[in-house]
Amino acid sequence: MNVFLDTSIVNRILDLEEMRPDAHWEQDRACLNNLLNGPVSGGTMAFLVNPTVMSQIRDTPDFERRRRLSSIAERFRFTEFNMTIFPFHFPARFLSKEQKVEIQGICSQYPSLIRDQKILADAAFGERINVLLTTDRELAHKVPMLGRLKVMLPCGLWEFSRQKGISK
Repeated sequence: MNVFLDTSIVNRILDLEEMRPDAHWEQDRACLNNLLNGPVSGGTMAFLVNPTVMSQIRDTPDFERRRRLSSIAERFRFTEFNMTIFPFHFPARFLSKEQKVEIQGICSQYPSLIRDQKILADAAFGERINVLLTTDRELAHKVPMLGRLKVMLPCGLWEFSRQKGISK
């Protein structure tokens, strides 16, 4: 199973050791640990990042945090897949008319997702991508499916992997 990581997940992985008095934080932390120590380390699930995620990491203002985020992202498989929504890096693929309409429709229905349109397109139209993993609860609840792509939170992916028998 190939899981495209939203930048929020890379940030959450960096902060796994932090304790916060937030139920969502603790849920994400526990489930991400389960995923990393189970299916990811066992090879039944691959975490993927691409130029869009790396670009967002490079925009992190704090130098030390940016360095640590880059280090974490480099642990996962890098995929060159990149849709041509600006900014993009080569190599890139152009959105089909149908794909463009789909992304624009979601963003017009949920204007707060305009900032995520690049991540949505990269994940949704990457042929090898099965899941977009995010900590953005609004995104996961508003857009649980984008075409054939599942948009999941860490605990949703952990439960899904357990049900499908890929949790180890």
